[in-house]
Amino acid sequence: MRTLPLVLFALTTGTAAFSQNRPPLPVAPIPPDPLELVTGPTQIPATPAERGAFVALMIGAQEHYAMHARGGPAHVLQISFNATASTLYQGGAGQLRETWISGQNWRWDGSLGSYTFLRISSDAAIYDENPNAPIPLRLKMLANAVFAPIQGAPRRATLRSASVSWKGAQITCVLLSAAGNAQTNAEGRQWYETEYCIDPATGLLDIASIAPGIYTVYDYANALKFHDRVLPGRVIICENGTTVVDAQLTSIADTDAKNKTPFIPTSQMVAQGTATALGSPTRFPMPAPEPTPGGVVQPAIVHATINAEGKVLESEVL
Repeated sequence: MRTLPLVLFALTTGTAAFSQNRPPLPVAPIPPDPLELVTGPTQIPATPAERGAFVALMIGAQEHYAMHARGGPAHVLQISFNATASTLYQGGAGQLRETWISGQNWRWDGSLGSYTFLRISSDAAIYDENPNAPIPLRLKMLANAVFAPIQGAPRRATLRSASVSWKGAQITCVLLSAAGNAQTNAEGRQWYETEYCIDPATGLLDIASIAPGIYTVYDYANALKFHDRVLPGRVIICENGTTVVDAQLTSIADTDAKNKTPFIPTSQMVAQGTATALGSPTRFPMPAPEPTPGGVVQPAIVHATINAEGKVLESEVL
């Protein structure tokens, strides 16, 4: 199998921010956004028990979306959506259907505008109908939002929290960053933090943001209940205040875990060889030119898809 391509978030910042020879320059605040809920005071967990409660809240929300967990129920999930254009692909109406019985045997088929795809994992070997055509950024964003909205290991992360108002209720936003970061009670979100806003009354995830400028909103007005999970009826992904994906989870049903027929690749797919596996979103810093003396560091978040050779295929500034 070839090297994993990644959906990446690149943080650019002035090198002066990391200089050991002078005090760090001030960093511009995160731009305002209607979905950036943490703008005021934040709290640091005062005790291990308080920290444990925040971690448990996140893990509980995460479990509703753990559709690919080992031993989870086999299912067929249908999603319809509309998406805006990206660097390589036009926008339009789309469909995504996942048939899943295990991490070794699953199937994705669907479309976005004129693009169609079929991707199969057969006994852990991944095949694609067209391995030379990269999966559109919008489709990958949607899959991440539905199947893995909470990234990382909250037990080891540095975290802060804030109680905020959302749709007439008080919910809890947890801000996470790398374990080595200093735990400060600064107001508002920092550029390096991910953010998860969860309703403590229901345990459901309301908003997820892997980086400032991109937000996924989960709407449970027409929720799907499947075994012990609750999935949103609607998922909306916004960038810079603009909706780029608007999806409806239309149905989910059990499927026969003994039937491996949907996971048999065609002879053409086998002849093409195994496909490149898809990576999860991650972030890394890229230092930019140093600001002028007395200036302010102006971070920028770039959302990109990178292939196995390290080439940027799609990118957009958040």
